[in-house]
Amino acid sequence: MECSANLLELQNIMKRELRDEADGASRYREMASKLIVIGETNYSETIKLLSQAENMHRQVLEAIVDAIDLRCDQEISSVKAKKEREAWEERQRAKR
Repeated sequence: MECSANLLELQNIMKRELRDEADGASRYREMASKLIVIGETNYSETIKLLSQAENMHRQVLEAIVDAIDLRCDQEISSVKAKKEREAWEERQRAKR
């Protein structure tokens, strides 16, 4: 299969969406926690579902981005991100 510039451009858009999905899930979890604190458990459970949906969207996008990486003979983005995150965490531990 061919790896076109248009496909790579769309992949970059998907990567930006991945960051947005992660941020959205985090914001929903924060909202759900605040709702629990004020005694609104039912609303909190509904907001938790939104957070789970954001995580599912992220996983689907991540799989598509990784598939494009494989097709275009690039380093797999999710593996690369995990390595970068682990390296960052290691640097943070070394600073302590």
